Amino acid sequence: MPVDPISTVRSLCNLATSLLVWLNQLDEKEEALTSLSRTVSRVCAVLAPFRGAQPALEPTLFEAFLGLGDVLRRTEEHLRIWRSRRGRTPLNRVVGFLVPAEVTKMIRQDEQQLTQQLIIILFAMATISYFKNPSGQISEDHQFCPIQNRSVFEFWSNYLGAKTLWVSSGRFAEALKKRFGNALSDEACQLLTFRIDEFCVGGVALSALEHFVGSGSVSSAIKRFMELEFTSIHKKLPRDSLLPLLVWVDDNPTNNKAFVARARSLGIQVIELSSTALAKAWILANQDFLRANDVPDRIRFISDNSRFECDPITEPGLDPYNNITAGESIVRFLRGHSLHAPILIFCGASIIHTRYVGTYRDAGSTCYFDVVYQYIKALAKGEHEDRGWVGYQLGKDR
Repeated sequence: MPVDPISTVRSLCNLATSLLVWLNQLDEKEEALTSLSRTVSRVCAVLAPFRGAQPALEPTLFEAFLGLGDVLRRTEEHLRIWRSRRGRTPLNRVVGFLVPAEVTKMIRQDEQQLTQQLIIILFAMATISYFKNPSGQISEDHQFCPIQNRSVFEFWSNYLGAKTLWVSSGRFAEALKKRFGNALSDEACQLLTFRIDEFCVGGVALSALEHFVGSGSVSSAIKRFMELEFTSIHKKLPRDSLLPLLVWVDDNPTNNKAFVARARSLGIQVIELSSTALAKAWILANQDFLRANDVPDRIRFISDNSRFECDPITEPGLDPYNNITAGESIVRFLRGHSLHAPILIFCGASIIHTRYVGTYRDAGSTCYFDVVYQYIKALAKGEHEDRGWVGYQLGKDR
């Protein structure tokens, strides 16, 4: 599906404004939040002229905006985590959460990446004569490196183009195949796209690739990913006292009280998480444990399909919104981080929008209680070959 430039830029304006309002309403700010507030304010100032109706944007500038959107959405998630962990009771081992210092570190990195994206946008505006200053023209031979990691920039320049800042998922997969050849299968390229296009925009930004690679090389990052994804994890591991484990993501946990009570009565440990941001943070904080026990008879996930991602009482300033891609976001995040645990999307009317489960391995969707109960019972009984929950819109008609 093509990305609409006008609606995309307007949504970025709204998101940046929402973040700034929330940051400004804080009574006390850590130094990292104060710095982030200043940077988000600059982002709002740059985006402001584009809030109204605009003619077709130049491709380079629009690609720069798409890269900014990736960083803004990640920043929003990290701010929700920062808000949620305040006053949160520490949990033990598997359910241990990110320590405050780690959350602050993520926010500092967000601020740095936002600053970097602003530089990219301003450079893009300059090169397409948005400044309308003949004396400030930039030579076509001038090569601007918009990111810090040289390996990422060289790969991008050689296989996608030095003047390109965002490409479709298909084009990115083609570039991977050209660079790494048969070392990367079509499945591996798809999984890498799941990981890098975290927010399911439909493409990969240069900044998102750098975020995935980190400070090393593109080759080493992909090698690490492949080792995690395709190394067998079916080992004879000692069974932990916190297993079997069911992780349930839902903005309204009260809807699932009967299911959760039943699961616990069967000896299943249940972790309930109320937002996409918290679920992602929990997965990252516990990924070593999850990966060590990444088999269907030990750990499973259930998620709703759409959810309100903000509580206006506990998070004033961040407007609540119905995230209609919440279910796929969790599935995509798990698979993009080389976690193969079964995941069942349990929802109501939005079941018709869950065909995406067919794109991911070991994923299913249902609106029927019986399917959910059978899924839970199979976990309690230590089954790992049950497949009645795999597929789209499972239930009485299937």
